[in-house]
Amino acid sequence: MKFLSIAAAGISLCFMSATQVAAVTADDILSQVRNRPDGVDTFANASLVLIEKNGSKRVRDLLFLQKDYGKDDKLTLSFTTPADVKGVVLQSINYDESVQKEDDQWMYLPAFRQIRRIAATDKRGSFMGSQFSYIDLDKLRVTDYRQTLVREEKINERDCYVIERIPSSLEVVNRTGYHKVNVWVDKDSSVVVKQVYFDAKGIPFKEFFAKKLEQVQNIWTVTHSEMRDLVNGRTSELIFSGVRYDVGLDDSLFQHNIMKTGVKNGNLPQVR
Repeated sequence: MKFLSIAAAGISLCFMSATQVAAVTADDILSQVRNRPDGVDTFANASLVLIEKNGSKRVRDLLFLQKDYGKDDKLTLSFTTPADVKGVVLQSINYDESVQKEDDQWMYLPAFRQIRRIAATDKRGSFMGSQFSYIDLDKLRVTDYRQTLVREEKINERDCYVIERIPSSLEVVNRTGYHKVNVWVDKDSSVVVKQVYFDAKGIPFKEFFAKKLEQVQNIWTVTHSEMRDLVNGRTSELIFSGVRYDVGLDDSLFQHNIMKTGVKNGNLPQVR
């Protein structure tokens, strides 16, 4: 799952295309979610909104850039405001699942002037102080779980499949922090519209919702999503605007050098 479908989450992160699902198993449904076409590349402005239990908010603005490379895809998230996060950049590579390779992530923090690879054991940590974790930015991986189609129900008047996912190994639990995940997939668009995450005792501790789903260039796109922490009462929202597909993003935007030099207006002539 790309970041816009949390993203990529995610955080895949999640731009979704409108394709009909003719699935008979949970694996088939989630493979359709992972592999649906969504353009060669994607550009968007985004805001990460951190909401405390008392309702106070902090907003962090960023550029969202994503591009396909064969069966892999690369992501660059470049924070622009406020001043305390300006210049922070996250990059990731989501690999073709058939190669059975862990997705890579790197973070650049201007204060340290170093690019740090995010280890698999660190991906369950909070992304930029939000309720999204780094693992939520990785693309949905079908084979990491044993999944069962348990029922169908409506979410916001949309017919959905409800799938229960159990980690296939202890390694997956250690990497994600999730002992079970329930997933709601919109039947018409193949978009993940809700997820509930459970701890070792079977208690839900986090929920994801796609609050706004709209078509952009005939591609179903989650433009507003939220992650709720059911323990501490905090919520984080991802709000996207100016979404455009197939804009011809240059390869330089997905190389490590851009993390230090920064994504500037001049790097985006086709978009700006």
